[in-house]
Amino acid sequence: MILNHSISAACSVLGFSRQAYYKRDVQNDKSSLDSLLKILPDVVKARKKRPTKGCRSIYEDYAQSWPLGRDKSVSLLIEAGFGVRFPKKYHRATQAGNREFSNLLVNKTVNHINQVWQSDMAHYLVEDKRFYTIYITDVYSQEIVGHGAYTGNQADNYAEVLLHAIKAQKTVLNGLIHHSDGGKQYESKIYKDLCEKYGLTQSMCMYSYENPYAEKTNDLINNGYLNCWKPKSLNQVCRMQTEAVKDHNLNSKKKRLGKKSPLEFKGMLKENNNTLTKSLQLKPSNPEQPRNKRLTLN
Repeated sequence: MILNHSISAACSVLGFSRQAYYKRDVQNDKSSLDSLLKILPDVVKARKKRPTKGCRSIYEDYAQSWPLGRDKSVSLLIEAGFGVRFPKKYHRATQAGNREFSNLLVNKTVNHINQVWQSDMAHYLVEDKRFYTIYITDVYSQEIVGHGAYTGNQADNYAEVLLHAIKAQKTVLNGLIHHSDGGKQYESKIYKDLCEKYGLTQSMCMYSYENPYAEKTNDLINNGYLNCWKPKSLNQVCRMQTEAVKDHNLNSKKKRLGKKSPLEFKGMLKENNNTLTKSLQLKPSNPEQPRNKRLTLN
């Protein structure tokens, strides 16, 4: 329990200085300080799992055992220096150009898992080394169904991630739309053959905002986890990436999913024999739509 540790140790774990802690107004409010010390173990536990987990999300996980309500708890944490920053250390790679496949997601509505997957690669930098991180996301459940990190940008690596994602579903995926940017790896023979073998229909975007769910996954994992854990080698990137994806799928509560994590939502679908009627109008609804247009549920 962190209560047995000093404020200095707690601040070190949470990523800000002891001096910064004591500069906050909270030091002059004994009641607030007592409340902060009571909830500190839960904050430490949550931030160890997900370094950029928001104060409100942490509160929602531990609300029943915390002494204060949501607004006061969140305000207290922010005043004490627990606000989240997002330093970026990766680069997107989507560029405009010719595409072998059309964008099949314009005005597309989905109402179940395994109807549309979006895939993307981002360059992840570790000192002077460049790694290639690949993610595949089910847009309906927001589950990250495939991931991998490599030193090279070969099509074989992309195919490996896709094959693992396909086999992990343990179901027929015939008709699933596989959406990506126009990277040559997705247009390679090995990748196209793999999609054809398992009945996946390929779709491609022209601009990054037409692949928003995959782009968001890059932010969530590379920026929200890896940058904070600071991997030093490919082995560490792979291990931390797997840990981050697991935590996201199991524990990230999504507003669109009724405050359930992707795997909880997937389990609920199974329990209800896939009879839920929620549908998702994919964003953007057309190629000219602004990238910050909000999704709508029917």
